[in-house]
Amino acid sequence: MTDIKTRVEDAKKTVTGNESLLDMLDADSATTLLNWGIGLAGQIAQSTSGMDDASAELNIEPRLKALRQFMRSAGNWAIGKYADPASRSQLKDKLLEQWNVMHGENAALPYAGEFENLLNQAGDGGRNVQQLLLNLQALLTELD
Repeated sequence: MTDIKTRVEDAKKTVTGNESLLDMLDADSATTLLNWGIGLAGQIAQSTSGMDDASAELNIEPRLKALRQFMRSAGNWAIGKYADPASRSQLKDKLLEQWNVMHGENAALPYAGEFENLLNQAGDGGRNVQQLLLNLQALLTELD
């Protein structure tokens, strides 16, 4: 049976080993998103403590996939890719779905109005990409 430390390190590597997740971001913004993703990957792996390897793999795989999709979507959002209201609505649904997969069906979700307000800020153009990512992290981290 794999020890939990190895499982955590392997989970973190799925984030750090995928450079395409962060291609759209400048170095500081990419570092912010990468560090958040590494922390989330560690939490996901840590939650499998006590599971046998096969069960842990079945548990971790879809959650890490959702994490990678979440990171890519968040990065694209922060740079303004989802500028129109219809695409932001789809983004909101996608991010919340990915958050649920990562944290489980009973995951706490942000207040809809606050979440939508934050998502609408990326289209302002003058917003700092790194600050947008930090704001998203703060909003969602409050829920953990």
